[in-house]
Amino acid sequence: MAEPTHDPVHRARYAFEPDGDNMTVDAWIDPGGILPPHMHPRQEERWSVVDGEVRFQLGNRKRVITPADGEMIVPPETKHGLANVGARQVHARCYVVPALGLRDFLEESSAAAREGLFLRGGIPRGLRGARWAAKFLERHQQDVVMSFPPPFAVRAVIAVFGRSGG
Repeated sequence: MAEPTHDPVHRARYAFEPDGDNMTVDAWIDPGGILPPHMHPRQEERWSVVDGEVRFQLGNRKRVITPADGEMIVPPETKHGLANVGARQVHARCYVVPALGLRDFLEESSAAAREGLFLRGGIPRGLRGARWAAKFLERHQQDVVMSFPPPFAVRAVIAVFGRSGG
């Protein structure tokens, strides 16, 4: 496995293992870290906790899960997210069917986080951040739909900064 990708804004690291059209993503989430609520229009995810415990959101339901809970199946178009509410790092694993552009999404957003282009919650930082967010969200809208900002705000940012080049 290659060196994990670090996202300092969401306090997470990701490592990727391709499996044909699918992919395993290992996520290490620091205390206070999150994978914000989102959905995938065309992908199923199978989440499990390898070590620790995490608050897992599936639809509008949230619960704490541990390795003993086994796999959480996330069908396409289902809102989900994770939050480390404990005092130590959590190791979670996700099997993505099919992988599509998820690795690019996570690597690009992590790089933008390291550059300071957005704040926690996906809020762009300044004009440069808004331009980046518009292009990023437009490029990945077929694979990942964030719960925040709301869809009308995403469409507005893309309209102003994405297609026109801002």
